[in-house]
Amino acid sequence: MSSSVLHIGEDFCRRIPVIENAGFAVLQTKIALPDIHAAFDHGDIFSAVVFHSDIHAPPQIIVHEARTLSAAPFVLFQNPTIGLNDADFDLIIEGLTPPEIWIKKLRNAVEASVRLRDVSLRLREECQAEKSRFILLREQAARNRKSRIDPDAPWRGESGKIPESSQPGPSESKNKKR
Repeated sequence: MSSSVLHIGEDFCRRIPVIENAGFAVLQTKIALPDIHAAFDHGDIFSAVVFHSDIHAPPQIIVHEARTLSAAPFVLFQNPTIGLNDADFDLIIEGLTPPEIWIKKLRNAVEASVRLRDVSLRLREECQAEKSRFILLREQAARNRKSRIDPDAPWRGESGKIPESSQPGPSESKNKKR
């Protein structure tokens, strides 16, 4: 399976060709909400979402909107002279980091994300199986429940048990033998 990367913003430092040479498919979009929505509407599931702060920080609204659209790791190519909130990104690559190193970091982030997605999928499947098992046990318990007690029966002068005709099958045969 080929990994794809969404690059948001201009590519001033020519990182896209390096990312493509490393085997990633890259889709580049402008830093604008309609363009970002259009990129996600293509149906691609991106392995990473890349931003840069080469000239200015990416607008926080853009980063937050992209985060609502993707669970992929967010990567920032950081210019240390531009201030921004590092907590919005999963991987920060410092300026002047050699391409061999940042490609390795990008690949590791994508692989970790894939592993987490696989574990999450497995946990969801296990949860669904347990939920189904619980529903079956609850249904079985309802069928096996002993005769119900009517809490208002003593006030009406009755014994409190529901008539035998409405009791579950196995207890009916026990009561008839007596």
